[in-house]
Amino acid sequence: MSKKILFISSANLTVNPRLLKELKLALSLSNKVDFIGFRLGNWSDVIDKKIIKDINANFHYIPITRKPFVSWFISSIIEKFTQKLYYFFKANLKINTYAYSKRSFLLCKYLRKNKKQYDLIIAHTLPTLYPAYKFAKQTNTNFIFDIEDYHPGEIVTVDAKNEKTRRIFLMKKLLPKASYLTYASPLIGKFSLNLLNNYPVNQHQLINNCFSKSEFQFKENTSKKIKFVWFSQNIAAGRGLELVIPALDKYKDKIELTLIGNLYAGFHKDFLSGYDDFINFVEPLSQKELNLKLSEFDIGLAIEISNVDINKDIALSNKIWAYFQSGLYVLATDTQAQKQFVGEHEDIGVVSGQAIERFTESIENIIKNIDNIRNKKQDRFIYAQKIAWEVESKKLTDIWSRLLTT
Repeated sequence: MSKKILFISSANLTVNPRLLKELKLALSLSNKVDFIGFRLGNWSDVIDKKIIKDINANFHYIPITRKPFVSWFISSIIEKFTQKLYYFFKANLKINTYAYSKRSFLLCKYLRKNKKQYDLIIAHTLPTLYPAYKFAKQTNTNFIFDIEDYHPGEIVTVDAKNEKTRRIFLMKKLLPKASYLTYASPLIGKFSLNLLNNYPVNQHQLINNCFSKSEFQFKENTSKKIKFVWFSQNIAAGRGLELVIPALDKYKDKIELTLIGNLYAGFHKDFLSGYDDFINFVEPLSQKELNLKLSEFDIGLAIEISNVDINKDIALSNKIWAYFQSGLYVLATDTQAQKQFVGEHEDIGVVSGQAIERFTESIENIIKNIDNIRNKKQDRFIYAQKIAWEVESKKLTDIWSRLLTT
């Protein structure tokens, strides 16, 4: 019998590909699906419209831009006001929530008017945690919260001490209220569960961030130059490119680099323009287009910088999974999570220290061994299919089945 499932995000599906995979899975199981997210007012909205056009679900997007002005103004005032009140009411759940993100207020406002009844609520991203909890409680519905990042460990530039304290408070108070917890990497799960006291082992599960094997293709590369690739939502400073590109520059007669994402003009002017002779730029692509394009390359750059924040050190990004499933050889920085990942999967890549000199050594070894790396691409591609979303999603199917029958 078809069930009604509500997905909630503080972003859209373009920048939340993990939720997109779950939403499509729910539809494939003949469920009726609603999605509540946000219209972000940037490049991702355009791609998002293309994505949802072919998905048979009900979508509602809340604007986070200044239009309509009244909604933006009120939510912004509430966020600022509750940040001031926080000093006097640090144990107040609602004040912690609204001081953390005005998107939580906007979600609560929308859900108050939503008279629909669901069989299951699935929330992604921390601003959805309180709204999902409150709505689930009001409607007597099970809800799952997916921990994509360790939010107290993310870099915070404004009111950092209080902000991190608010995030810890929200997770400690509300994660135990969820019917089930899922998380995106082993270490994110470990760090998050460490905040909770004796959380039941049968109520949480690692769901790896892999993709459907249908989104990838194998393609042999015989070009003279070794093809490196890196992608992100934004091509900007502080992502590790400042360390790896000077190292690649030393071998620019033998390599080429493709950067895929929304290029920040200032970053190009201040840094990247000096390396234009071996860098190709590609505008943001949908998840499916991106994953198919990755087959053209030899080496995928997973250059997370661990000293930026704790979360970067323990997260496994979408990109390392996409490279892995494309059969690319992964050049990864030595974050805790990536060292563990590369160590668990033999011959998928190499781990490098986070310095230009260490990257230079790794790149030199890749150049020396490129024939062997290319010869093993198909083996890597076939191996990764055994860990694809078709396999991993069965964990979610089992979780949903249990909750939908209780």
